[in-house]
Amino acid sequence: MQLGYSYLMLVIYFSHVRIQVVPNQCPNGYIQQSNISGCIDDDECSGGKDIVEALCGANAVCYNTEGSFYCRCKEGYMNSNNGSNFTKQENCIDVDECSGGKDIVEALCDANVVCYNTEGSFHCKCKEGYMNSNNGSNFTEQENCADYDECSGWKSVVEALCGANTVCNNTEGSFYCNCQEGYMNLNNKSNFTEWENCTDYDECSGGKSVVEALCGANTVCNNTEGSFYCNCQEGYMNLNNKSNFTERENCTDYDECSGGKSVVEALCGANTVCNNTEGSFYCNCQEGYMNLNNKSNFTERENCTDVDECSGGKDVVEALCGANAVCYNTVGSFYCKCKQGYMNSNNGSNFTKWENCTDSHSNSSSLQDISSFADQFFMNFSKSSKTNSTEFYKSISNFLERMENYAITAALKLHHNEIKTISSESYEIVMQAIWNNTFPKDNRLKLSTTKNSLDIGWSSVTGNGNFDVAAVVLISYKDLGSHMKPTLLEASNKESKLQLKSEIVTVAVTNKNTKDLPEPVNLTIENMLTNETAKCVFWNGSASAWSEHGCEVLEFNVTQIVCSCKHLTSFAVLMALSEIEADDGFRLHMITIFGISFSLVCLLISILTFSLCRSIKSIRTTIHTHLCISLFLADFLFIVGIDKTKDTTVCAVIAGFLHYLFLACFTWMLLEGIQLYLMVVQVFNAKSLQAKYMCLFGYGCPLIVVGISAAVYYEGYGTNEYCWLDLKSGFLWAFLAPVCIIILLNGGFFIITVWKLVNKFSSITLEYGRLKKIRIFTFTAVAQLCLLGCVWISGMLYFDKKMIVMAYIFTVFNSFQGMFIFILHCLLHKQVRDEYTKFFLGVCSLKKTSKYSEFSTSTTQSLKITHETGM
Repeated sequence: MQLGYSYLMLVIYFSHVRIQVVPNQCPNGYIQQSNISGCIDDDECSGGKDIVEALCGANAVCYNTEGSFYCRCKEGYMNSNNGSNFTKQENCIDVDECSGGKDIVEALCDANVVCYNTEGSFHCKCKEGYMNSNNGSNFTEQENCADYDECSGWKSVVEALCGANTVCNNTEGSFYCNCQEGYMNLNNKSNFTEWENCTDYDECSGGKSVVEALCGANTVCNNTEGSFYCNCQEGYMNLNNKSNFTERENCTDYDECSGGKSVVEALCGANTVCNNTEGSFYCNCQEGYMNLNNKSNFTERENCTDVDECSGGKDVVEALCGANAVCYNTVGSFYCKCKQGYMNSNNGSNFTKWENCTDSHSNSSSLQDISSFADQFFMNFSKSSKTNSTEFYKSISNFLERMENYAITAALKLHHNEIKTISSESYEIVMQAIWNNTFPKDNRLKLSTTKNSLDIGWSSVTGNGNFDVAAVVLISYKDLGSHMKPTLLEASNKESKLQLKSEIVTVAVTNKNTKDLPEPVNLTIENMLTNETAKCVFWNGSASAWSEHGCEVLEFNVTQIVCSCKHLTSFAVLMALSEIEADDGFRLHMITIFGISFSLVCLLISILTFSLCRSIKSIRTTIHTHLCISLFLADFLFIVGIDKTKDTTVCAVIAGFLHYLFLACFTWMLLEGIQLYLMVVQVFNAKSLQAKYMCLFGYGCPLIVVGISAAVYYEGYGTNEYCWLDLKSGFLWAFLAPVCIIILLNGGFFIITVWKLVNKFSSITLEYGRLKKIRIFTFTAVAQLCLLGCVWISGMLYFDKKMIVMAYIFTVFNSFQGMFIFILHCLLHKQVRDEYTKFFLGVCSLKKTSKYSEFSTSTTQSLKITHETGM
């Protein structure tokens, strides 16, 4: 640069010298070509880059003109005069073409681009996610940048971009990924733009309710890689004949027993009967056959062989055939025949049911005969070891039928319009007869036993024809019902749990056509339970079950049930046990899970508070600590073990511990009542409870109760539905009885405490602060007793589906017991609240002056009084 400038000055110098010597001088911008020629234009811009830069400056272009020149900044540069022409050195600086905002860039490059300034120029590039026709290379003129589909390409491209088991979704200028259906992101990201790991999502996890919502009732959910499929549970079938499905389907019971004799024999074996049940089936041997493995019910193929009904000695034969009869075994059955010299009502022909074989010279039957027969049956019945067997119920059916025949035979010997009664410890019989087509004035007959009565029309007794004698018999069996299974032939799933709630009542008449009576028979049966799900039923001997066919409930109230039937046989009343509906059950379950979980947190905070907060240490807080520990363990065991019914031993142990822990809660509440009583008495210098004796009492008494209960009736711990005390046997009173006693005792202590406090407050002394403290303690203790006591009272009051509100009350109070205790003994306690405030302020490194209420008037002396009095 400096060399070029020197050269230029040298040229100018020599030119000047020449002009001086040349007689004809040229003007500026011209030079003389020779001494002879004239002046020609001097091209100032020639001479190379150095000459131009010396003349105009850097980053400039020199333009020669006639006799002169001018400079201009190069494209992409500008001077202080905004790029106009100049003839002196100027400073040309770079122009930032990319400045000026979005509109300038779009006008320069186009939409969806990024402008990059360079020294003296610029270049454009498509934004990320866009590309031009030149595959995204740089450009300086307007180009069309269109969206680039990152998701296009093979599977390998998507997996490299997003990860395995993903879906790539293109967007304008970008893209996002998510997991394929059936997969989930370990980082719980629904959408992502970087490589992520998507693993299989187990749709079938979450319990029964999730599977039913996904697949339907009575289904099994099977997880697969990235998906799932459902199929019906064993014993159920899909109405659309789908073996596997992924949408909700209706799976109904599959009748395994349909298909005829060959199917039954293939499934169960020869000489068997197949019985379909909801979702399954069971087999038993045909009447007259028995299983070699002594299985009454079985679900696999078994060998059923002939039963010799006639074996077993005289007692068995008499129970089966009657006195004075001979039993003959046949394949699959038997028959009886009266001994020589005796005959039955069928003139001595063969029979298969109990018959009265009497001396062939006498065809009479007396009340004494009925008593002898019934007493003999009940004696043999009490000795029977085959309860719940086909033979057992067959003998009952035979007995009921023979009692009808026996009683009718005896009734036929009554005088006209005579009523006769016979009773014993096991039964009660009332009978009446009329003679010679003579009807009483009232066309209806009414007979009554102690608990039941009969209302029947005489036309149903006599039939349509003429008669010499017509009779009717009403028999009430007092204890027989407890031995007959409460199975209903027409029962639906919701009626699977039934109980027999009346005496067995038999009605017999001389009319031979009792299957379709001209007018219904009304039976009034004593009501033993206030339940509106009563069912009037009759005993179906062939099926060994109860049936509603032809019977209906005519009237129902708290004292009696009136049944109306169109046929005659043995009748009774079944009660369907109230069960919580499915929707209510789900809501109650969710309340229980949430409530107990929240209570466990509250109880844990309470235990830490009572243990670590020194300023409230006392006998009373010791009691509260043990109460919270007992309730915490009980609630925790309840939520994790109440439904562990598969292992009966484990279930019984869980039930025993729950019994013990809940009793311990109430025992510690009793100790609190005693302590409050002593605190009032302590005003008169009484002593407080000692910790070691409290622990011995608080944990020892429940142990004694549970030990005695287990020794007396250990079968009461654990049921098929839950790991708690058996409700049906009344074993629950092993828990409720001690609870009721504790509530009554505590109630007594609290009444005495309140009474003494009222008397003491009538004359206010210096003890006012302590008395007020005891009053507050008493209030919280009474509230605690009411809350925990009312929980179990509300549970006892739920016995009908109309009382479902009691189930909700029980569930809410029982689930949130821990929260209530935390509120009563911590949040409502001013000193505890102050301790919480100090703790949180200490964590935050803040200072706050502690303000105590009347509960802490001084420090050392107050603590001393607190430990001495238990306050």
